[in-house]
Amino acid sequence: MTRTATAMARARPGMASAPALAWTAALVAELDRRVALQVAQMRGEASDVALKHLVITDAEVDGLLAHRHRPSVCDFAAGSLSARWLADESQASARLRALRQCFALSAFELDALLVCLAPELDRRFERLFAYLNDDLTRPRASIDTVLRLTAPPHEHVQRQAELAADAALLRYGLLVSDDGGRGLPHGLFRVADGIVRYLLLRSGADARVARVTSDDEVPPLVQRLWRARDEDVAIAALLTDGPSVAPGDERSSSRVINVHGRGGSGRGFVVQQACARARIGCLALDGGKLRRCGGELHATLAAALRDARLGASVLFIHHADRLFEEPGLQAEACAILQVWLRKFGGTVLLGSDEPLAFSEWFPAAEVADVAVPAPDITARELAWMEALATLPQWQEDERIALARSLAAKFRLTQGEIGSAVQHARAALRVTTDSQARARVLHEVVARVATPRLHQLAEAMPVAHRLDDLVLPDDRFELIHDIVRRVRHRRTVFEDWRFDVVSARGRGLVVLFHGASGTGKTMAADAIAHTLHMRLFRIDLAGVVSKYIGETEKNLRAIFDEANRADSVLFFDEADALFGKRSEVKDAHDRYANIEINYLLQRIESFDGIAILATNKRDHIDDAFLRRIHVSIEFPLPQVPERMRLWHRSFPEPAPLADDIDWGFLAQRFALTGGAIRNAALSAAYLAADAGSAIGMREVVNAVRIELVKAGRRMPDSEFGVHAQWLTRPTPSPTTEE
Repeated sequence: MTRTATAMARARPGMASAPALAWTAALVAELDRRVALQVAQMRGEASDVALKHLVITDAEVDGLLAHRHRPSVCDFAAGSLSARWLADESQASARLRALRQCFALSAFELDALLVCLAPELDRRFERLFAYLNDDLTRPRASIDTVLRLTAPPHEHVQRQAELAADAALLRYGLLVSDDGGRGLPHGLFRVADGIVRYLLLRSGADARVARVTSDDEVPPLVQRLWRARDEDVAIAALLTDGPSVAPGDERSSSRVINVHGRGGSGRGFVVQQACARARIGCLALDGGKLRRCGGELHATLAAALRDARLGASVLFIHHADRLFEEPGLQAEACAILQVWLRKFGGTVLLGSDEPLAFSEWFPAAEVADVAVPAPDITARELAWMEALATLPQWQEDERIALARSLAAKFRLTQGEIGSAVQHARAALRVTTDSQARARVLHEVVARVATPRLHQLAEAMPVAHRLDDLVLPDDRFELIHDIVRRVRHRRTVFEDWRFDVVSARGRGLVVLFHGASGTGKTMAADAIAHTLHMRLFRIDLAGVVSKYIGETEKNLRAIFDEANRADSVLFFDEADALFGKRSEVKDAHDRYANIEINYLLQRIESFDGIAILATNKRDHIDDAFLRRIHVSIEFPLPQVPERMRLWHRSFPEPAPLADDIDWGFLAQRFALTGGAIRNAALSAAYLAADAGSAIGMREVVNAVRIELVKAGRRMPDSEFGVHAQWLTRPTPSPTTEE
């Protein structure tokens, strides 16, 4: 033997210095001796070494039959491989003792681990183990190799159980087997990457665990805003008073803590702060990455639990709801955690957007629930003030006014506020006007607040005012009532505490019903414009999905994001989504009813404004009608309304002739506001084509076009004295062949 483990330690980057790992040289020397004895024995049993790996000779068979009458060549009287290093006072020996204590390993299990560690100390052992395995393609220790090097023959059958798949070495991820963890006799073992790093004092994390570690990048500004939270005190108290995570603690008590809050609320940051306060390490994993592990979930989660225990840390699964939303993965992950908590106790933290039903998943564990709520308007104002202070574009008074406006309009978390300011920096640098900067910031904040709403709904421009609406006085008063309810809901619900009286959401659900073209969409536009809110028309094609559960997910995203940004949701043709539930005759009916039931629950807890528009009020489910706060029927306009609509349908720059008979148009033709606007537009095109002003000729022909579109055929006499202006399309000439 010409090379030693000490020389390899010096040559291998990332390994600790030779004095710290002096025990590895003695381990290699001892394994050299034992392997040499095994090799000598194998050679002695073969009549022809050159044919050893090709044939089995008679002499070899005789040797095998006589083997049970000979004492073992390998001398085990000196004790186990690990005995001498467990008594050493070095740091590496301390880790070896901690490893044994952590997982209650027997002397044989520790010896087996050291045998499998040999190729990491000296690559010669790959060839030596291949020789012992009688196969050059098997350069790692097998069950047979481990048994021959660590135990006398009469103990082999007994010791095999300690190398099985359900034994400590494989079950807790200390060894990795190339047979998929089944513990088959032909399987080869290697020491897990995390254990190699731990025993050899190497830096870094197990490669398997590193792939699923939570690594969300958080700007410094967001961390500053999160420091205003105090939920870490409650979590630290649970960690301090809870089950110990110290290596070797045999108490079986365990605790699962669910830390839940909306995205951007700082769940991960709060957990890290709590662990620092309690002086406990924290190994944070990403539930989304764990979900993508597929068949490797068991090995990955076991490796993470192993490393957390070795490091006296708690395991925190961030975004655990992403892992648990799939039933199969949920069952597998919970089974792994249950086994681990039952054996070792300790604490596991699960982060999620909504509270998890984990009390059913971990019946033997103590369960705790810590909410990280979204900030109220006062906390949002303080967060905006601190975030805007990092932008030099505004004076103090402007910053205060802007912070109040943004806090009232957007119900964001501190993380979302910090991200919005971070994203707005570049655009604000090139904007000089104060109002333009405020507009840019509002646009950026709106995108941060509603990332999915733009995908599932159409952002509509809001340009009309309430004065643009042409409605009867009693309906107009109901429109004003909607605006009143929105403007003063903070006073009524927060200051006057009407939220105590009403357990339902603080939102407003409005139903607009009436014939097409009577102004329902325009009214929604005017309300959003008056309230300085954004208007989103829900695209049913983008919301309704053929896949089970996807429609509910889309609706949840719409309602959640509309809540954050004070947006008006406009459900056009609402009877398609809020229609009556039907008798269940097949699976399609059942899932359709489930979607409606979800809508019923969600719209009741909605805190924003939802406007439902339909031509057929009778088609809306009765349960929805009971949840309507304001219902407005848009009637067909009468003569006075039609007169106003005709005048308003032509913009001021349009060239109008003096011969237009407004009274005749309003009295003779019972058109809706939409039809009147269409007729005015058609008349403008006719006038532009003729190169003249818009006169009665163009208007009556445009009216006839609208009537034909509606399926109404009126004789020329219905146009009275203005029938003279009606034109007939000139037939195109035909070509005779």
